[in-house]
Amino acid sequence: MEELKKGISRRNLLKGATLSAAGVAALGMFGCSPAGGSSSSSSKSDAAAGEKKHTWEVAPEAITDIAETVETEVLVIGAGYSGTCCALNAAQNGVKVTLVEKDGVPNGHGVGGTGAIASKALDALDIHFDKSIEMERWVSTCGNRCRESLVAKWFRESERCMNWLLDLAESDGAKCMVTVGSNSTVHPEIDCYHMIFGGNLAKENEAISIATYIEYLFIAKAEETGNFELVYNMPAQQLVTNDKGEVTGAICKNEEGKYVQYNASKGVVLATGDVSYNDEYINEFAPIANKVMTRLCSDQGNTGDGHNMAAWVGGAFQDGPWPTMMHPQAAAMYHGPFLFVNPKGKRFMNEATWVQGKCVGTMVNGGDDHCWSIFDSNFEADNTASLEFGGGMFWDSFRAVGTTAADASASHAKTVKEGVEKTPDNYKVADTIDELLKQLDVDVDEAKKTIERYNEICKKGEDTDFFKESHFLFPIEQGPFYATKVAPGLLAVVGGIAISDNFEVVNAEGEPIKGLYAIGNCSGNMYAYDYPINVQGNSHGRCLVEGKCLGEQLAGVYEEQ
Repeated sequence: MEELKKGISRRNLLKGATLSAAGVAALGMFGCSPAGGSSSSSSKSDAAAGEKKHTWEVAPEAITDIAETVETEVLVIGAGYSGTCCALNAAQNGVKVTLVEKDGVPNGHGVGGTGAIASKALDALDIHFDKSIEMERWVSTCGNRCRESLVAKWFRESERCMNWLLDLAESDGAKCMVTVGSNSTVHPEIDCYHMIFGGNLAKENEAISIATYIEYLFIAKAEETGNFELVYNMPAQQLVTNDKGEVTGAICKNEEGKYVQYNASKGVVLATGDVSYNDEYINEFAPIANKVMTRLCSDQGNTGDGHNMAAWVGGAFQDGPWPTMMHPQAAAMYHGPFLFVNPKGKRFMNEATWVQGKCVGTMVNGGDDHCWSIFDSNFEADNTASLEFGGGMFWDSFRAVGTTAADASASHAKTVKEGVEKTPDNYKVADTIDELLKQLDVDVDEAKKTIERYNEICKKGEDTDFFKESHFLFPIEQGPFYATKVAPGLLAVVGGIAISDNFEVVNAEGEPIKGLYAIGNCSGNMYAYDYPINVQGNSHGRCLVEGKCLGEQLAGVYEEQ
């Protein structure tokens, strides 16, 4: 437990369990400026060919001045969700595990919920899903370019792994809250977001948040096994290979700047996260991420370290462009299904869509890194009415199953009204449309025409401009009038190192590199083209399944489902 407490005070983390729109903002993962945060390396030059090469294409000289050598069985690099889960499952099954982390604390990202296609928590609520339908939605959202066999493995393993997590959390006195998804016809999101909170570990360490509780829980349980060591402030530098090209360990740099070589007889696991703070990777593999207003994760350590190390020993990447996980809450936390107006004062999309669609629509069709959602004083009732047909993340407020649409709308109303007082750059209110528009960075005359046109559409009950469903058409007529800033933010680039269905890093020919594995957001193939959210929280769900299955696999106890 001493290792757990070591770095907790270094991070300002959320306390509490109920997530409203305002509560999500309190996570501290939003509004994080990318300025100065990117650690992209400049392209290097191949002197022989006279061509510029990317960092990952030019392996550095082998490090030879090793100050210390440590023997272990499994070396896990990265103490995020997938890495800590893998370490725990290997250690629980008798394997000696060393987990190294470049930072001084575990690096959990996201809001904190974990998606699963089935679980005992869902059974208790009598909630069940058709796996064939949800997998097809997942695959089609990915443009049918993800590896279906890898996705199918997740669908087979999800329930088993989630039930294990729930048992583990219950052993610490934690509770699970399942949140409501969306019953939208076009972009449904199932009720599968498992929010785990309130355990003894969190009570003993007040700095532990919902967003990082699971990582700390995994670490605490791993320490109980006696087979586990966690070393903070130990960034990995490069992998070690033998004369057969097999990975046998990794070289890290300690706080004193000296090199430590870890030899891992059973394998090295890359769990180093995505590339959201490496501009070189983003420019090459996810250029749409350059259009967002900001990058949302509060720490800026995800710089592609694992991607580089894998490539330097022959690992391949999945084809680009890599999918991005985005949310349109980089400014205001709420905007609902109401009219969107870009800085030119024009409407540009069907606003009643999912979070990823709002981001892409704003950046591509709106042509800017933000727009404004405009609605009138009836917005709380209008939002409640809309939830009969739509909703989802940041529209339904992460409300618990069993609560009402009116509860969600009341939470959003509070968020908007508090936002006007506390963050007036993102939330606006005025008694008249003219006064409201003068507060916005929009072409006022054009925006007035847009609102007039939108009100005509609402009265007719048919949107012939963008064909938004009629039950989402709410006129803007009764003051006071509100505007909230819709701004896309990047959570993660969920593509990367090519892996097999057994999480082995593979080369360009698809052959496994013996001794090397990749899981979590540094690995590829689970997603492509776009990030599916029909299974809410599936990125964490993916970390859970990959971490548990690989930990068992390395211990020789995994049984294919």
